[in-house]
Amino acid sequence: MNSPGKGNMADITRIGLFGNPRKTDLPRAVKAIADQCTKAGVEVLASEDLAGGLPDSIPVLPNQELIEQVELVIALGGDGTMLRAARVLGLSGVPLMGVNLGSLGYLTDVPLDEVPAALELVFSGKYHLDTRSRVYCSVWRDGEKIAKASALNDLVVNMGPLPRALDMELLMDGDSLGRFLGDGIIVSTPTGSTAYNLSAGGPICQSTVDCLLVAPICPHSLGMRPLIVAGDTKIELVLHETGEGAVLTADGQKTHVLAGGDRLAFQEANREVNLIKFPQSTFYRVLRHKLNWGGTKRRSGSES
Repeated sequence: MNSPGKGNMADITRIGLFGNPRKTDLPRAVKAIADQCTKAGVEVLASEDLAGGLPDSIPVLPNQELIEQVELVIALGGDGTMLRAARVLGLSGVPLMGVNLGSLGYLTDVPLDEVPAALELVFSGKYHLDTRSRVYCSVWRDGEKIAKASALNDLVVNMGPLPRALDMELLMDGDSLGRFLGDGIIVSTPTGSTAYNLSAGGPICQSTVDCLLVAPICPHSLGMRPLIVAGDTKIELVLHETGEGAVLTADGQKTHVLAGGDRLAFQEANREVNLIKFPQSTFYRVLRHKLNWGGTKRRSGSES
């Protein structure tokens, strides 16, 4: 799990495009991809979400039909677009490459200006597949499973827009860590360690580590701290008192309404995502360039 592998797309025939139609650089990105694919004799297809904003030469298909016909999906936008594309890919195993048309772009690590060079590397097989785990949650009420969700980044339990604390109990492999008040909890994958988990004071985790991260959100107790647990740990959260408005959110995009007494079971999902990565796309390079790891360099001759 989470181990990179060598890529081989010498026989690639079709590429599928997912994207955020509101991004102003989308036409430029599509043109760069189409031009490079034309040179390589590769057909370009697009998601129905992009209908109306593409050249007539690019066929538009329903998402599931698109996934069945392509050997690679390119997400054009920010990390939200990347997460949405990963959810649509499901269990298909089709590799996913992100082109950053947003700001930070932690997952979408190919800049727009580097699209032609990136595709040349893909077509020549000079890349690797970085297999990323997902996290899965089932929601139980009165002994019945009422909802389920999975995420590439994180699953979050909170009160949504209502600023009220939740009364929760956290269990690991059936062993209770105690009952506490707080704004919620984040259960994330290593991929999601640099997302909401990081903002909530959780640790950064290398993407190849087989683990899950649990970060309480503003707990009303100094004893509830972020945890890193083994990937096969069974994590449970019991909502003792919630009031109205508690929700489970997957990757910030899909929500389920919760109620007092609900029991949520989290575990590593049997649903992995294969991300296209290049020799220069190392974990530590991303820390330096995306998160400004190490801060600014001191100028020579500056005062000590």
